[in-house]
This record gives sequence, structure tokens and C-alpha cells, in this order.
Amino acid sequence: MSKRLEKNYTYIPDNNKTNIKATTQDKASNKKKIVIIVTLSLVLILAIIYSLIANYYTSHFYSNTIVNNIDASNKTIKDVQDAINNELRNYELKIEGRDNITDSIMGYNIEIRAVFDDSLDRILKDQKGYDWPKYLFDKREIDIETMIDYDEELFELNFSNLLFFKDDLITPPANAYLDEFDGTSFKIVPEVYGNKAKENIVRSAVVDAIQVLEPSLSLEDIDCYEKPTIFKDNPDLVERANNLNKPASARITYEFGDDIEVVDGNMISEWLIVDENNQVTIDTEGVKEFVDYIGRTYNTFGKTRTLKTTFGPTIEVKGGDYGWWLNRAKEVEELTELIKAGAKLTKEPVYLQKAAHYGEDDVGDTYVEVNITAQYLYFYKDGELILESDFVSGNLAKGYVNPTGTFPVQYKERNAILRGEGYASPVDYWMPFYRDIGFHDASWRNTFGGNIYKTNGSRGCINLPHEAARIMYENIERGVAVFVYELPGTERTN
Repeated sequence: MSKRLEKNYTYIPDNNKTNIKATTQDKASNKKKIVIIVTLSLVLILAIIYSLIANYYTSHFYSNTIVNNIDASNKTIKDVQDAINNELRNYELKIEGRDNITDSIMGYNIEIRAVFDDSLDRILKDQKGYDWPKYLFDKREIDIETMIDYDEELFELNFSNLLFFKDDLITPPANAYLDEFDGTSFKIVPEVYGNKAKENIVRSAVVDAIQVLEPSLSLEDIDCYEKPTIFKDNPDLVERANNLNKPASARITYEFGDDIEVVDGNMISEWLIVDENNQVTIDTEGVKEFVDYIGRTYNTFGKTRTLKTTFGPTIEVKGGDYGWWLNRAKEVEELTELIKAGAKLTKEPVYLQKAAHYGEDDVGDTYVEVNITAQYLYFYKDGELILESDFVSGNLAKGYVNPTGTFPVQYKERNAILRGEGYASPVDYWMPFYRDIGFHDASWRNTFGGNIYKTNGSRGCINLPHEAARIMYENIERGVAVFVYELPGTERTN
């Protein structure tokens, strides 16, 4: 046990005990040295680690460093450059055009690459100003500007092969124009914008897009397409259409009995002529050709007709001037004016002369049948025989031979005076049918028919008994057909 030293006492140490105390002190000292050594060693190791890390980040980017969307963590400048260029190889510029035509240019096809300045070097140098332990794990996003380069020959090859420049896919622009008559009207065909792009504009836009790594490019947005120059609302085009459509809208219908002829836009459109001032004229030759056609088709003037005679035989009566006779000049004039006005109506042609009916039988069942051979006539009205009578015709001995054929009654007149060279004969009833030849009463005659005409006939007229002339006058009208014929075997003697 220890002893307490008291004042005025002398302590004589125990040697054994003194050695024990010395040994304890030595152990404590050794421990302290070890702690110091360990501490110094740790500090040295940390210093070495710090130095190594600091040196490492003089050539490597801190963790969580993003450069141009590339993870640059713990990468060297070359590593980052290679990563950026590898990413560029996957770059695709999608190009959208009209008519759903799309194409693209791939980075690896043109050997695209970045041209770097000293930005990455500056970033590494700037890291020295950071407290790296503090910022080592902080996320940093850095954008640097890089120039984009590529192989120009490969670019031109890829550019020239874009679908937008393939002939079989190109639709050139087309101007609006006035189409042919479509059966209804002249219509303006709208302009076609097409999809023909101007290569120089597209090339410039594509280059600009690649330089900034745009993901897509719309050709519609860069105004690169060739354009038409005349549009559907072009005033000149609209005026021309309007001026043509007015006459083309006309519809003129002709009725020839059961037959119908129509002049409509399909026909009229062929007759329209437009001058440089958009004024429309009608080709009268075209109109005349149509009028000539209906004249040839429906005129019956002077045609040969078949007649079932009252005497029995059916004969052909040739000649004469009965029948439909178109006034062609006047019809051309009227039809032209109707077309100009765009008229829609049913029109009767202008005739110099009309017949009773259209069709093969244009006479009908009201007519006079004059048999020169028999010197006898029949007058049928609406199919009913209302008069038959002897007559006296032209004096054969003096050469007044009656013309045969079918003729129309020109008019009728009461109390007429028939005049000629050396004579003036008053008659009560006068009904001419061919020039100055006609039916009339002949009060100076007592007998009619037989062979009187051969030596004592008229100057060509058909002389009738007064009562027969009256009946005929009261029932006949202008235009009634008169068949004049000879029929051997029907001769009659007094």
C-alpha cells in the first residue's frame, strides 16, 4: 500500500516499488508514440490519397458531370470527345415533305463529327477552383459549343439520293387553267402546287439543321417548293370562264314531230371563239353547219311522195314545191342570238314554207288530188271527201302543159282579176298553188272535163265549175297540198 508523506518526515523509497512505477510510465509513453505514429501515418496516407485524387481530376471530369448530355463522369477529354462523336454517329435528321414523302440523313452515313475548341480543357482547369471533396458528387450539367463537321462528298451523295429529288415521285407545279367543256360548263381546274423542291434551298436548310443537330426539318416551313404562277381566282381566267359559260348554258330544242334536235353546251362549246381580251364570239360557220343539217334532214320541199290515188293505183308524185322549206339564213341569225343570250327554250325553225305535218307523210289527210289525164279532181279534208269535180286544165294545143308534182296552196282570194298578156278575167274564187297557176271558177265555160283541155284548155289554171270553186274556197287553206299527176288509163271522153 502507498504511504502518505507527511511534513518533517524523510521518505526512503522502496526500490522495488520505484521500478514498478517506472515501468508503467514507459508503457504510457510507448502508447502515446504509437498513437502519434498511427495518426501521422493516416495523415500521410490521406495526403497521398488526396494528392492522387487531386492529380486524377486534373485530367478527368468530376463524377456526375454531364457535358452536352453525355455522361462525362471520370472521363478524360478524349473519352468525352469520343463519346460525343459516337453519339453523333447515331444522329438522324428526319426530313418531312409534301405528299407524305419523308426521308432522313444519318450521321454515320456522312461521317459526322464534332470539332472541339478548348472548352473541355477550360472545364478541367476550372475544376481546380472547386473544393473537390465538396463538388465531387454534385451533379453538373455543362453545355459547350462545338462545330459540326462531316464528309462533304458523302453528304452530297446522301443528299442527292433523297426521295424528294426522285423523278418518279416528283409532281411539278401546274397553273390553273380553263378546262374543256365537261357537259355542264367550262370549269377552272385549280392550280397544282406539286412537290418539286428547289435543291439549293433544301441543301442550305439541311446543312443548317445538321450544324445545330436539329432532329427534324419540314420542307413546307422553308418555302422551298416551286410554285404555280396562275391560280384559280385569276381575274383573267374567271372572266374567260364566265364569258364562255353564258352561251354554253343555252339549250335550244327543236321538235320535228317525233324527232328532236337539241343545241346545248356540248355542241355550242365547239362554236365558241375567245380573243385575247376574253371576248367570246360564235363561229357562225358552226351554227350554219347545224342549220344545214336540220335543213337536209327535215326539209321535204320538192321530194317525191307516194300517193294512193282515188282511181286505185298507188303512184309516185315527183317534183313540185310543197313541203318544209327552212329559211337557213334567218335561222342561223336567230339561233346565234339565242346562244349569245344563253336562252333555254323550244324553238320552231324559221321556214320559208311549211307542210302540214312532220315525218314521212308530211301532207296528212287534207289535200287535193288533181288527175290531169282524167281531168278530174278530189278534195279531201281531214280524210273526208268533200268535193269531186270535172275541170279544164292547160291547153295542150297551145303548149300550156300543166306541171306535175306536189304544190302548196299559196293563198286564196275573193273577186280577183286574173291578168295576163292580152286578157283580164274576173273570177269569184282564186286559189293559186304554183306561180300564176291555181284553182278558180270559170263562168265563161259551160262544160268541164273530158278532152276539152287538149284544144280549148286554159293557160294552165284549173278551171272549175262555179259551185265547185265555191266549195273549195270555203274549205281550203293556205298550205294545203295539191297533188297534180298524170295517170294513163284514166282518160275520159265527153
